[in-house]
Amino acid sequence: MLRIRDRKRAARRLRDLVKSGVPRSLGLIDGTGLRVLGRIAPFAPRLAERAVDWRVNRETAGVILPGENAPLGRYLAKRRSEGFDLNVNVLGEAILGNDEADARFELVTSRVRRPDVTYVSIKISALCANLDVLAWDDSMARITERLAALYRVARANGTFVNLDMEEHRDLDLSVEAFITVLDRPEFHDMRAGIVLQAYIPDSHEALERLITWANARHALGRAPIKIRLVKGANLAMEQVEAEMHDWPQAPYYSKADVDASYKAMLEKAVSRADAGAIWLGVASHNLFDVAWALTLRETLEDPSMVEIEMLEGMAPAQARAVRDEAGSLLLYAPVVEKADRDASIAYLSRRLDENSGPENFLRSLFDLTPDSPAWQRERDRFRTSLDRRHEVETTSHRTQDRRTQKVAFPADGMFRNVPDTDFTTPGNRAWAADILTRAPHAEPELVTTTAGVDDAVARARAAQQQWQAISWQERREVLARVAEVMESHRGDTLATMACSTGKTLREGDPEISEAIDFTTYAAHLTLAHERLTERLEWQPHSLVLIAGPWNFPYAIPASGLVHSIAAGSSVILKPAPEARAVAAALVDHLHEAGVPRDLVQLVCTPDDEVGRHLVTHDGVDEVVLTGSLATADLFLGWRPGMRLHAETSGKNALIITAAADIDLAIKDLVKSAFGHAGQKCSAASLAIVEAS
Repeated sequence: MLRIRDRKRAARRLRDLVKSGVPRSLGLIDGTGLRVLGRIAPFAPRLAERAVDWRVNRETAGVILPGENAPLGRYLAKRRSEGFDLNVNVLGEAILGNDEADARFELVTSRVRRPDVTYVSIKISALCANLDVLAWDDSMARITERLAALYRVARANGTFVNLDMEEHRDLDLSVEAFITVLDRPEFHDMRAGIVLQAYIPDSHEALERLITWANARHALGRAPIKIRLVKGANLAMEQVEAEMHDWPQAPYYSKADVDASYKAMLEKAVSRADAGAIWLGVASHNLFDVAWALTLRETLEDPSMVEIEMLEGMAPAQARAVRDEAGSLLLYAPVVEKADRDASIAYLSRRLDENSGPENFLRSLFDLTPDSPAWQRERDRFRTSLDRRHEVETTSHRTQDRRTQKVAFPADGMFRNVPDTDFTTPGNRAWAADILTRAPHAEPELVTTTAGVDDAVARARAAQQQWQAISWQERREVLARVAEVMESHRGDTLATMACSTGKTLREGDPEISEAIDFTTYAAHLTLAHERLTERLEWQPHSLVLIAGPWNFPYAIPASGLVHSIAAGSSVILKPAPEARAVAAALVDHLHEAGVPRDLVQLVCTPDDEVGRHLVTHDGVDEVVLTGSLATADLFLGWRPGMRLHAETSGKNALIITAAADIDLAIKDLVKSAFGHAGQKCSAASLAIVEAS
């Protein structure tokens, strides 16, 4: 409802939400109030809007701070008078373009210039748009330029800058940018900080690197750095990314491991803090962790090298107690202007989800009294994690390296998606850089006579008779080898697609994964086919013609090829003229895996009577086309009785309502319309936007 600008439309949305059901968790008074508001909203939309605004502001007050100058100033003054320091984090919608990045940078620097703001946090994705580890040099140049500019403003105004961390894919870029900028002579005296997330095993290596570098920096008489240790709060999105690409998730798989990792990192950092090169921010609401951190810091010559931190508004009573015990407390305080309030709701939802998790300390807070069941449970969890801090794995879950790893596909017909390439790993980035130096597959020769077409068709039909006679298990074994060969040539195929059809590595790599998945799934389907042959008899088509496209030159033809041979047919591939080199590579992969050369053939013809002769040949039992509707009509015009399976394009629309997350909708619309250079069959060509 808050996203909808039209007051009447928002009121109707509220009414519909209430009609769908009011959560029992609201209780009698709040639930009844919401029902009443939902009923009167269409008749009093201004009243409904103000009521919702008031309640949202009330619920988020003290957790998310107002970004407007006057109320922010009053809040900062109030908290400072109460003995708290604030780490200001400017929230906003996702940065989609350079203009938005510029606007966010100006907003952050305006906060840095305020005399009542002494500490700010910012992540690299808020500094620059469209960062990509594949474009490492470009991304690094843009990040360091922005970060250096921010440091200059911060130093001039006496404001501390902390480089925040959000996603695993940002870890290497963030650490490298932090070190690179502070190594510049102008920042040798600059005190700055960086966040490490304990729920990512990779952070252990990053911590060691930062400490080693900070010690060398300090030995040269340069300023120390701050390392802020947090547990991490982006687990759901990390799991989604891992699931979509069939990667192991970057974070640990259990809360117990996260807690043990946090303590291992904290103990290591404290043990190295006496050198004076680093100081620590210990961010946690777990009072057992806080107490242990306070105990550890007493071992230091200067205990002030360890600061305790919490989230603003999440546990006020406990924050006051920690402030009194520790002598100070830094509160992480998200700040948002009214226009970006949507982003604050997303932040709040993520924090509440994190803090209400079944194993989170805050979930037990209201029942936590000495020796209560909740106390004993949290005490035992703390002791277990403390005991395991030296045992927890500290190596990355994401170790894929295309340069050395070999993938085997069992011939049992079981199906599982093959992982895409994880470009966050250094090995895969080096592999990707090498790909672009490789020569593409050679262009195949054209078949320029009808006699040549007749010969190919005759050989294919003859080979099919022998192929049909082999067992289902033998077909599965061949298809498993096909998948292995496809995987082993992934880099070469990407190079050929880049050179001949303009495919980027980001878009080409999933296409190769898709082709491999088609292959292993075709093998999987033969299990069902084999069972059916116990009750049914069928005769596969002797010869299938695949007329492939150029926009997906590998995966789509591969699908037709492998499913046809799995069923017992022979295949001729007639590729689009722009994709002949890719098609030649694909057919070579099948031959290398043991598919008979006459069973699967590449026949490239000119778009003349020779091509027509192939499409309409009496020896071709079925034609599978991926292309335009005009091409499908042309084929049927040539041979009206043709058995044609055609996948053609249409007018693809994206409907965007007033209730949509506009930034996400724009991101998805642009990706759909312009991804793959706009040449996907499903590319959005029409946006239907609700007027509001």
